[in-house]
Amino acid sequence: MKKTLLLLTCAALLTACSKTDDVKEITVSVQITTPAGVTTVPESYQVEFINYNDNSKIEKTAGADGKVTAGILPGIYTISVSAEVLAQGFSVIYSGSIVNENIITDGASYTIEVAVAKSGTLVFKEIYYTGSRTPSNATYFRDQFCEIYNNSESVVYADGLCIGTLYTNLASATQPTWDRENAGDYVYYQWLWQIPGTGTQYPIRPGESIIIAQWATNHQIETLNPSAPANLSSSEFEGYIASSSTQIQTDEQAINLNLIYRMSNFQSMPQWLNSVNGCAYALFFPDENTNITELTTQVGATAQGVAIPISLILDAVETVDNETKVQLKRIPAVLDAGATFVGATYVSKSVARKIKETKANGQIIYQDINNSSSDFEVKDMPTIRRNNAGKPSWNTWGN
Repeated sequence: MKKTLLLLTCAALLTACSKTDDVKEITVSVQITTPAGVTTVPESYQVEFINYNDNSKIEKTAGADGKVTAGILPGIYTISVSAEVLAQGFSVIYSGSIVNENIITDGASYTIEVAVAKSGTLVFKEIYYTGSRTPSNATYFRDQFCEIYNNSESVVYADGLCIGTLYTNLASATQPTWDRENAGDYVYYQWLWQIPGTGTQYPIRPGESIIIAQWATNHQIETLNPSAPANLSSSEFEGYIASSSTQIQTDEQAINLNLIYRMSNFQSMPQWLNSVNGCAYALFFPDENTNITELTTQVGATAQGVAIPISLILDAVETVDNETKVQLKRIPAVLDAGATFVGATYVSKSVARKIKETKANGQIIYQDINNSSSDFEVKDMPTIRRNNAGKPSWNTWGN
C-alpha cells in the first residue's frame, strides 16, 4: 500500500512539473509615441512590465525610436513608460502606461502615447492616509498627514500654496462630467485648502519639507491613540475647522490652513478627513487668472467643485485601495500616469517617494517621473521628515 501511495505521489509531482513546464515565455512589443507637436524626443525610455499578482517586474530600455520587446510569462501586466529630459532649467517628464492588461498571446503588440509635463519644484514626499488602530482595536483616522518637499535647488515660498483632493472621493470607473468649456483641461477639487501668507513669510529651502496635518497634535497620548505611528505636534500646518456643534480637535500651534471649499457631502464634518482607501491629491499655486472660490457644477447633478487648469498643477498623486483600482484614474495621465496603494486600511502604513539621488551637498532628490506606480513605495511606519529632511527655520514650535 505504501509503495502504491509513493508511486501516486511521484506521478502527481511529475504531472505538476509538466504543467509548470507548459507555461512558456511569450514575446510582447511596445511602440512608444509622443503627442502631436512635441519636438524634443528622449534618447531613451525606461519600460517596466509589472505583474502585481506575483510581484514580478521586468525592466527594459527603448531607444529614441520608442521600440522595445520583452519576453514575459503570460499574465496580467501594467506596462509603464518613463523618460526625463533637462531643458531650459526644467525637468521635462515623459510618462505613460497601460494598466491591468491580460497578455497571453505570443507576439502581442501595444502602442503607448506618453504624456509630457514639466516637473514641479514642490512634491509630495510622503502621504499617510490609511489610519491606525487603538490598543482596543478601534479605528483611528485623525493622524493623517501629507509631507511636501522642496525637490529643487531654489528657495520656494509656501505662501498661497493650495492643497486638496480631487473628485471622486473613492476611485471609481464612473467619473463626473463638468459643465465647463474645455472641461478636460482642468482638475476638480472636492476639498481645497490654502496656506496663508503675504508672499515671503514661509520659505522652504532646498531639502526642507513642510508637514500638513489633519490635526497637528501628539496623537500618541493616552487619551487619543497610544498606538498612533506619529507625533504631529511639530507640523507646520493643520486643517483646523472650528465648529460650534461638534468640536473634536483643539487648535494647535501649527498654522491654520484657509479652508477654500469642501463639497456638500463634507459640510457637516468637524475635521478634514481623507478617504482611508486613498484619494487623489494635488498641489498648485494660483495665478492672476485663477479664481479659487469659483465653482463649477457637474453635468446632470448639483454637486460642485473648484476647477483648476492642469497647467498649474505642481504635483499630483493618485492613491487607491489596491492593485485592482490602479486603472480607475481621477488624475489625468499627464500629471500621474499610475497610482500607488497600501492595500489595506487602519494598518499604520504610508506611501513615500523613492530617492533618485543624493547630491554632493547632502540634499536628497526624489524621483518624480509623474507615475506614482514607480515613484512611490509602501512604508511600514509613517515618518515625518524621513531621510532627515530639513525643518523650516520659521517653525519655532517643532522639535
